[in-house]
Amino acid sequence: MSTRVAQISEYTTERPYIGEAVARLMGHTAEDQKAHPLCQQIRALRRAAGLTLTAFEDRSDIPAVVCGAYERGDRQPPLNKLDAIFDFFGYRLVAIPKDADATRIPSDMVAELRAIADQLEATGTSSVS
Repeated sequence: MSTRVAQISEYTTERPYIGEAVARLMGHTAEDQKAHPLCQQIRALRRAAGLTLTAFEDRSDIPAVVCGAYERGDRQPPLNKLDAIFDFFGYRLVAIPKDADATRIPSDMVAELRAIADQLEATGTSSVS
């Protein structure tokens, strides 16, 4: 079975969830609290698999109330929960930097990797050939 990839292009939301009661007091509407696209994808995958929240809970060990809160945007799932949910549906989460400056690319990667391998070999931690 091939692994599919779900890309995390931007995990943070524009404004964090502030709680339904506080949002109402501040005059925010339900549209203001729209779930993050990854959370919307959870619902789409679950429904496409023909699973109710209860059936998903039974098969994944993630409580239905928690998954439902993620899907609605009432709670923001930690990365390990997102990974577990997407893994359940056969996806692997991948983070891709927004720009080239976000990653460090050594000028001489081969030399740097060889130095690391030499250090490991010298300490007897691992043998790399």
